Amino acid sequence: MKIKLLAIAIVLFLVSCADESLGPVATFDTSGKGAYVRLVSENERFVNLFDVAGANYVYSVELVDLEKGALISEYRLDLTFDDNDPSNGNKSSGPNTFRTFSTSEFEDLPSGFKGISNISIKATDMLSTLGLVEADVSAGDVFIVDGFLTLDDGRVFGAANSTAAVNGAAFQGHFSFRLTAGCPSSLDGSYTAETTDIWCSGGSTTTSVDIIQTSAGTYVFSDWSFGAYGACYGAGSVADSRTLTFGDVCAEVSFTGFVDSFGDTWEFTSSIVGDRWNITWTNTYGESGTSVVINNGGADWPFTLAN
Repeated sequence: MKIKLLAIAIVLFLVSCADESLGPVATFDTSGKGAYVRLVSENERFVNLFDVAGANYVYSVELVDLEKGALISEYRLDLTFDDNDPSNGNKSSGPNTFRTFSTSEFEDLPSGFKGISNISIKATDMLSTLGLVEADVSAGDVFIVDGFLTLDDGRVFGAANSTAAVNGAAFQGHFSFRLTAGCPSSLDGSYTAETTDIWCSGGSTTTSVDIIQTSAGTYVFSDWSFGAYGACYGAGSVADSRTLTFGDVCAEVSFTGFVDSFGDTWEFTSSIVGDRWNITWTNTYGESGTSVVINNGGADWPFTLAN
């Protein structure tokens, strides 16, 4: 009896150790008898407003069904525009049919599945489909692409009628995706900062401060006192609260976080003169100073300040 139980345990162990990369395929038939789009590769999901003509999302997919894509007759993409900038009116529209792929455009992939490689979603094509021009699109607006698979028997599958497992990361489902409009930003680096009128002494200090990008277009300074904490509280002291932030939206910078981790509110007044970013700061704890952050190499700062 012990030998039989051991044999059963070994079989169960071997089954449980199946290749995880085959999981989505091997278990697909237990999740339903339909079809889904599996993402193979992609570039950044982003519409660069500095280069709309060159903005191009490219991705490759496998078409998965019980016959490795052989039951699918069409892959269709619908397009919707979500206008999140009220200053230029509401340009939201869609859904509109954007692209369709028939069986003649499906490839036989090395994986054994049908698929499509290097699908190109150009910003200019999306604008044309939606009847928009470049001026209609602002940072934060979103192009929403919804994919649908039609089977030979007429059934249609998309994100809405697929399981959470298929739409989740395990299956790498790629029925629907969002392309957000914005501008690349790269202010990260180390800069010289000069601070005067320090509250504790009235004196001055010069230090190095880092600008750190915490998410796309959102930044923090490594020391929001720009050396003043070190002068007042001792070497190594910095105001490194990451609740204080500034944002860069298409080369227009504004402060976006004003309450530090201690609950004190900060106020900033700033101006740009060539390579000098002048920042006067104060907080409700009574700390204050006048700082200048100097761009490297004498180059002008590559942004303006929001009103």
